[in-house]
Amino acid sequence: MSKPRQTEWQPPRGIRFIPLPHRPDRPHGVQWRIAGQRKTKTFKTAGAATEFAKSLAGDVKRDGLAALRLNTDEAREWRSFRALIGHTTDLAAVAACWERHKSSVAAPITIKDAVAAYTAAKRAEGVDAASVSHYKPIFDRLEDSIGAMKIGEVNSGHIAAFMATQEGSDETRKTRFARVRALFNWLVESGKLDRSPFAGMKPPKVKTKEKQILTVEQLRRLFAKNATNEDRAPITQERRETLGRLALEAFAGLRNDTTGQVVHSEIQPDGLRIPAAKIKTAKNQFLDGLPANLHAWLEWSNPKEWCMTQRQYLEAKTKAFTRADVPHPHNCLRHGFASYHVAAYKDPGKTSLILCHKSPKMLWETYRGAATQADGLAVFEIAPPV
Repeated sequence: MSKPRQTEWQPPRGIRFIPLPHRPDRPHGVQWRIAGQRKTKTFKTAGAATEFAKSLAGDVKRDGLAALRLNTDEAREWRSFRALIGHTTDLAAVAACWERHKSSVAAPITIKDAVAAYTAAKRAEGVDAASVSHYKPIFDRLEDSIGAMKIGEVNSGHIAAFMATQEGSDETRKTRFARVRALFNWLVESGKLDRSPFAGMKPPKVKTKEKQILTVEQLRRLFAKNATNEDRAPITQERRETLGRLALEAFAGLRNDTTGQVVHSEIQPDGLRIPAAKIKTAKNQFLDGLPANLHAWLEWSNPKEWCMTQRQYLEAKTKAFTRADVPHPHNCLRHGFASYHVAAYKDPGKTSLILCHKSPKMLWETYRGAATQADGLAVFEIAPPV
């Protein structure tokens, strides 16, 4: 029984085969028209001409006549590309694959080089040396782990493996995650990397711990025991300065590192002027709308005579807590201010501004409900001796 005869493939309308007997080296041609103008491409074999015509016909079916408007070089590149990926491959899938992996082609610098460039850029932006120095321990760990890798080769698996080796508290691990993520975000923003390996990754979860604060009675005792002497001897200027600075923490929520640097000229009748170099936000701040008892303590402390260094203040502060026999949890005065102020005045926006928070979100998540309004109002009635 004879085999059925196979029908030869015929190109669709607009594309046709033409014989070119006068060109024995390339006797097979494919012809099509663009805007009334005839285009021809020649081939050595009929098979090559048919393959080209099939590809051209498929492109026209998919993209319309725009597929025919390629110049010679573009057409050559396109045919080569199609031959490489196959004529049935979905171009959208190819593009998606390229988006996922193109960073490895365009990012030849190593992690070690990237860290050096990032820290240099931060210094150029005006980030102070102390802050930049905080980056070093985590970046040293990163370099020890994957420092020789090209930044475009790093993927989420490498980041996950690196984070799995990080010891310490949840807060510490979250801080390290954020610092390395900031490095890769900067690489993307500066055009050195197309996509961060952190995309889609979630930071380590941190269990929220209740902030420890002093009770109203403990705060009263802290100030009262240090503002008087049992033998009724005069209070030294050192003791007055210590209480004035403690008041900045307890009744204005300043961090202790900022409090230890405040000078007389920054204490003004209507508020506090804190230079950028003395505050964590690294931005000039003017704090107003502060409680009346703070101004009373500052006036009582005679700030024109303040002369403590930051270290001297921290030593005097420790003595003050010991003298009053009250506990001294970490940052208890700032945490206490946040808790009592928002409880007393029911204005989280105002409390956030004094604390120099970006938004009231932290207050709602951490401090709201930590104290009653009565206790809050009682705290801001703690005043110096008359």
